[in-house]
Amino acid sequence: MVSTLATLMVGAIFVATRPDEKHLYQASMLKSALLKDIPSPRIILVGGSNIAFGVDSELMEQELGMPVINDGLHVALGIAPLNEVKKHLGQGDIIIISLEYYNFTDVQSFYGQPQYLADWVEFSPDRIWYIHEPYRQMPSIYTIMLERKVNRQLNYYLNGFSYEAGRNFYSGDLFNEHGDFTGHLGEGNNRQFEIADSVYPVNQLDEAYVFLEEFNQFAQSKGAQVLYEAQAHRETNCERTGKRNLDRYFNLLRARTTIPLLTNLDQLCLPDDYFYDTPYHLNEQGRQVRTERLTENLKKFIEK
Repeated sequence: MVSTLATLMVGAIFVATRPDEKHLYQASMLKSALLKDIPSPRIILVGGSNIAFGVDSELMEQELGMPVINDGLHVALGIAPLNEVKKHLGQGDIIIISLEYYNFTDVQSFYGQPQYLADWVEFSPDRIWYIHEPYRQMPSIYTIMLERKVNRQLNYYLNGFSYEAGRNFYSGDLFNEHGDFTGHLGEGNNRQFEIADSVYPVNQLDEAYVFLEEFNQFAQSKGAQVLYEAQAHRETNCERTGKRNLDRYFNLLRARTTIPLLTNLDQLCLPDDYFYDTPYHLNEQGRQVRTERLTENLKKFIEK
């Protein structure tokens, strides 16, 4: 009897507990709607937070005369959002992929970390089919999701816990109509962060190149074009990493896939004062420069 009641209570919590409305991944619902509602041809930017922070989609749209969707969100989701994009590809679409070095660390970092995927799937249950090996991962994903729902309820009822108190500036309600994160722009957002002068974790992952090339071939079958854009690079971190190591990474990407690289490697690294809080997140000035370069390189590619 007790176990039955406990099961019913847990089930009720699972069904009744809604996702955190200001969770970062709330923004993924906007991005999904853009993919669904904006007709092809479009430019779709896909990647982690380096894309969310680092591109002015409105400026790109004005310069290129095509709708621009910023689908960048969080590195720990891996390529799961790219699988969602795959469902919505159409004739004339241009997909610009900008993964981060972390994604090439190991298979889990490439396909997505389960604890983050659970939060992402919670907002839209059909996303379970966009994760790698959904049948194998489904039990663990839903277990993590249930644990988080229960914890949210317990914290609220026992401790009066509010997520507002612990939420940082990277919040799901601070994205514009294109999907760009804007919480670090404008007056009042000139905070100074100490950024680590760390080495970029340049890695190679065979399975990643296979996936990317398969995605490229699928996109081409739909009449779409896939391109690759380097993540944002901070000058000091570039120096610590070494140009040879950085060039090797992108040369291997070009050798193992047929995806064109948009980035001019001679302009890969940007001044330190163009960065906001990490060696991957551009501030307003850096965002402007990167967008201008990306737009110019894309124009040249289209005109070929």
